[in-house]
Amino acid sequence: MIDVLFLPERISQQEVCVVIDVLRATSTIVTALANGAKCVIPARTVAQAKRMKVGNVLICGERGGVKPNGFDLGNSPTEYFGVRGKEIVLTTTNGTKAISMINAQVIYAACFLNLRQIVKRLSGHMDVTLICSGQDGKVAYEDALCAGAIVHELGRDELTDAAKMAKELWEIHEKGDLLGALLRAEHAQELIKYGFSEDVSFCAQKDLYDTVPIFSKDRFVAE
Repeated sequence: MIDVLFLPERISQQEVCVVIDVLRATSTIVTALANGAKCVIPARTVAQAKRMKVGNVLICGERGGVKPNGFDLGNSPTEYFGVRGKEIVLTTTNGTKAISMINAQVIYAACFLNLRQIVKRLSGHMDVTLICSGQDGKVAYEDALCAGAIVHELGRDELTDAAKMAKELWEIHEKGDLLGALLRAEHAQELIKYGFSEDVSFCAQKDLYDTVPIFSKDRFVAE
Protein backbone atom coordinates (compact mmCIF):
# COMPACT_ATOMS: atom_id res chain seq x y z
CA MET A 1 0.00 0.00 0.00
CA ILE A 2 1.19 3.50 -0.85
CA ASP A 3 0.17 6.24 1.57
CA VAL A 4 0.73 10.00 1.64
CA LEU A 5 0.75 12.18 4.73
CA PHE A 6 0.15 15.79 3.74
CA LEU A 7 1.54 16.91 7.11
CA PRO A 8 4.18 15.15 9.21
CA GLU A 9 3.17 13.11 12.24
CA ARG A 10 4.98 10.69 14.48
CA ILE A 11 5.64 7.53 12.49
CA SER A 12 6.78 4.32 14.16
CA GLN A 13 7.81 0.91 12.84
CA GLN A 14 7.06 1.58 9.21
CA GLU A 15 8.95 -0.35 6.54
CA VAL A 16 9.81 2.55 4.22
CA CYS A 17 9.20 6.28 4.61
CA VAL A 18 10.09 9.08 2.22
CA VAL A 19 10.37 12.65 3.51
CA ILE A 20 9.60 15.44 1.03
CA ASP A 21 10.39 19.14 1.43
CA VAL A 22 10.72 20.48 -2.09
CA LEU A 23 11.25 24.10 -0.95
CA ARG A 24 13.88 23.47 0.25
CA ALA A 25 15.29 20.97 2.77
CA THR A 26 15.22 17.73 0.79
CA SER A 27 16.30 19.55 -2.37
CA THR A 28 19.27 20.85 -0.37
CA ILE A 29 20.07 17.40 1.07
CA VAL A 30 20.02 15.83 -2.40
CA THR A 31 22.16 18.61 -3.88
CA ALA A 32 24.73 18.49 -1.07
CA LEU A 33 25.23 14.74 -1.36
CA ALA A 34 25.25 14.87 -5.16
CA ASN A 35 28.09 17.38 -4.92
CA GLY A 36 30.26 15.20 -2.72
CA ALA A 37 29.27 16.03 0.87
CA LYS A 38 30.12 13.11 3.18
CA CYS A 39 26.77 13.30 4.92
CA VAL A 40 23.93 15.58 5.98
CA ILE A 41 23.01 15.43 9.66
CA PRO A 42 19.57 16.86 10.49
CA ALA A 43 19.46 19.00 13.64
CA ARG A 44 16.20 19.88 15.34
CA THR A 45 17.24 23.32 16.60
CA VAL A 46 19.67 26.12 15.81
CA ALA A 47 21.33 25.64 19.20
CA GLN A 48 21.84 21.94 18.55
CA ALA A 49 23.41 22.70 15.16
CA LYS A 50 25.82 25.21 16.72
CA ARG A 51 26.96 22.64 19.29
CA MET A 52 27.94 20.32 16.42
CA LYS A 53 30.32 22.83 14.82
CA VAL A 54 33.68 20.99 15.02
CA GLY A 55 36.45 20.14 12.58
CA ASN A 56 35.24 19.60 9.02
CA VAL A 57 31.58 20.27 9.85
CA LEU A 58 29.55 23.05 8.22
CA ILE A 59 26.49 24.23 10.10
CA CYS A 60 23.73 25.17 7.71
CA GLY A 61 20.04 25.93 7.40
CA GLU A 62 17.42 28.59 7.97
CA ARG A 63 14.84 30.07 10.26
CA GLY A 64 12.14 32.19 8.72
CA GLY A 65 13.69 31.42 5.36
CA VAL A 66 17.04 33.07 6.10
CA LYS A 67 20.43 31.87 7.37
CA PRO A 68 20.86 32.20 11.16
CA ASN A 69 23.75 34.26 12.49
CA GLY A 70 26.99 32.30 12.67
CA PHE A 71 25.94 29.65 10.14
CA ASP A 72 28.18 28.67 7.25
CA LEU A 73 25.44 28.20 4.65
CA GLY A 74 21.73 28.82 4.37
CA ASN A 75 19.09 26.54 2.88
CA SER A 76 19.54 27.41 -0.80
CA PRO A 77 20.48 24.27 -2.76
CA THR A 78 22.74 26.32 -5.01
CA GLU A 79 25.00 27.08 -2.02
CA TYR A 80 26.01 23.42 -1.91
CA PHE A 81 28.08 23.02 -5.06
CA GLY A 82 31.40 23.31 -3.20
CA VAL A 83 30.90 20.95 -0.25
CA ARG A 84 32.92 17.92 -1.35
CA GLY A 85 34.28 16.04 1.65
CA LYS A 86 32.34 18.15 4.15
CA GLU A 87 29.96 17.00 6.86
CA ILE A 88 26.82 19.11 6.77
CA VAL A 89 24.66 19.79 9.81
CA LEU A 90 21.30 21.08 8.57
CA THR A 91 18.45 22.60 10.55
CA THR A 92 15.33 24.00 8.88
CA THR A 93 11.90 25.17 9.91
CA ASN A 94 9.95 22.28 8.41
CA GLY A 95 12.07 19.57 6.79
CA THR A 96 14.33 18.57 9.66
CA LYS A 97 11.37 18.72 12.05
CA ALA A 98 9.55 16.20 9.85
CA ILE A 99 12.60 13.94 9.74
CA SER A 100 12.83 13.91 13.53
CA MET A 101 9.30 12.48 13.74
CA ILE A 102 10.00 9.39 11.64
CA ASN A 103 11.00 5.97 12.94
CA ALA A 104 11.20 3.52 10.06
CA GLN A 105 13.38 0.70 8.77
CA VAL A 106 14.31 2.83 5.73
CA ILE A 107 14.04 6.60 5.33
CA TYR A 108 14.73 8.30 2.01
CA ALA A 109 14.77 12.01 1.11
CA ALA A 110 13.01 12.95 -2.11
CA CYS A 111 12.28 15.96 -4.27
CA PHE A 112 11.89 16.66 -7.98
CA LEU A 113 15.67 16.74 -8.41
CA ASN A 114 15.93 12.98 -7.79
CA LEU A 115 12.42 11.87 -8.77
CA ARG A 116 13.37 9.12 -11.21
CA GLN A 117 15.90 7.55 -8.87
CA ILE A 118 13.64 7.62 -5.81
CA VAL A 119 10.95 5.85 -7.82
CA LYS A 120 13.47 3.15 -8.77
CA ARG A 121 14.36 2.60 -5.10
CA LEU A 122 10.73 2.40 -4.05
CA SER A 123 9.72 -0.02 -6.79
CA GLY A 124 11.05 -2.92 -4.72
CA HIS A 125 8.99 -2.06 -1.62
CA MET A 126 5.35 -3.00 -1.14
CA ASP A 127 4.45 -0.56 1.64
CA VAL A 128 5.62 3.03 1.39
CA THR A 129 4.60 6.17 3.29
CA LEU A 130 5.37 9.51 1.64
CA ILE A 131 5.60 12.30 4.23
CA CYS A 132 5.17 15.92 3.17
CA SER A 133 6.93 18.37 5.46
CA GLY A 134 4.40 21.15 4.98
CA GLN A 135 4.93 24.80 5.75
CA ASP A 136 4.49 26.11 9.30
CA GLY A 137 1.97 23.41 10.13
CA LYS A 138 -0.02 23.84 6.92
CA VAL A 139 -0.17 21.62 3.84
CA ALA A 140 2.42 22.66 1.24
CA TYR A 141 1.28 22.54 -2.39
CA GLU A 142 4.75 21.74 -3.73
CA ASP A 143 5.25 18.76 -1.37
CA ALA A 144 1.86 17.29 -2.23
CA LEU A 145 2.68 17.75 -5.92
CA CYS A 146 5.98 15.86 -5.56
CA ALA A 147 4.32 13.08 -3.56
CA GLY A 148 1.77 12.78 -6.34
CA ALA A 149 4.51 12.54 -8.95
CA ILE A 150 6.10 9.66 -7.03
CA VAL A 151 2.76 7.86 -6.67
CA HIS A 152 2.03 8.34 -10.38
CA GLU A 153 5.42 7.04 -11.48
CA LEU A 154 5.19 3.99 -9.21
CA GLY A 155 2.04 2.96 -11.08
CA ARG A 156 0.52 1.01 -8.18
CA ASP A 157 -3.15 0.19 -7.72
CA GLU A 158 -3.12 -0.17 -3.93
CA LEU A 159 -3.34 3.47 -2.81
CA THR A 160 -4.86 5.20 0.17
CA ASP A 161 -7.29 8.03 -0.52
CA ALA A 162 -4.55 10.54 0.30
CA ALA A 163 -2.24 8.90 -2.25
CA LYS A 164 -5.01 9.03 -4.86
CA MET A 165 -5.54 12.74 -4.16
CA ALA A 166 -1.83 13.50 -4.51
CA LYS A 167 -1.63 11.47 -7.72
CA GLU A 168 -4.58 13.32 -9.23
CA LEU A 169 -3.00 16.66 -8.33
CA TRP A 170 0.18 15.69 -10.16
CA GLU A 171 -1.70 14.42 -13.20
CA ILE A 172 -3.17 17.88 -13.68
CA HIS A 173 0.36 19.27 -14.10
CA GLU A 174 2.53 16.40 -15.35
CA LYS A 175 2.62 17.53 -18.98
CA GLY A 176 2.84 21.23 -18.18
CA ASP A 177 5.33 23.67 -16.76
CA LEU A 178 6.64 22.38 -13.42
CA LEU A 179 8.03 25.77 -12.44
CA GLY A 180 4.67 27.34 -13.17
CA ALA A 181 3.04 24.76 -10.92
CA LEU A 182 5.48 25.42 -8.08
CA LEU A 183 4.88 29.14 -8.36
CA ARG A 184 1.29 28.47 -7.30
CA ALA A 185 2.59 27.50 -3.86
CA GLU A 186 2.40 29.98 -0.97
CA HIS A 187 5.90 28.99 0.12
CA ALA A 188 7.30 29.74 -3.33
CA GLN A 189 5.82 33.21 -3.16
CA GLU A 190 7.36 33.72 0.29
CA LEU A 191 10.78 32.68 -0.99
CA ILE A 192 10.50 35.05 -3.92
CA LYS A 193 9.63 37.86 -1.49
CA TYR A 194 12.81 37.08 0.48
CA GLY A 195 14.91 37.14 -2.71
CA PHE A 196 15.15 33.38 -3.31
CA SER A 197 13.43 33.15 -6.70
CA GLU A 198 16.43 31.22 -8.08
CA ASP A 199 15.83 28.53 -5.46
CA VAL A 200 12.30 27.98 -6.73
CA SER A 201 13.57 27.64 -10.31
CA PHE A 202 16.35 25.27 -9.23
CA CYS A 203 14.00 23.04 -7.24
CA ALA A 204 11.63 22.82 -10.22
CA GLN A 205 14.11 20.70 -12.21
CA LYS A 206 13.22 17.04 -12.63
CA ASP A 207 15.84 14.30 -12.48
CA LEU A 208 18.86 16.56 -12.20
CA TYR A 209 20.65 14.10 -9.90
CA ASP A 210 20.87 10.32 -9.51
CA THR A 211 21.54 10.66 -5.78
CA VAL A 212 19.17 9.04 -3.29
CA PRO A 213 19.78 10.10 0.33
CA ILE A 214 19.17 7.29 2.83
CA PHE A 215 19.07 7.83 6.58
CA SER A 216 21.71 5.85 8.47
CA LYS A 217 21.87 6.17 12.28
CA ASP A 218 21.70 9.96 12.61
CA ARG A 219 22.49 11.19 9.10
CA PHE A 220 21.69 11.05 5.42
CA VAL A 221 24.29 9.53 3.13
CA ALA A 222 24.21 8.90 -0.59
CA GLU A 223 22.98 5.40 -1.35
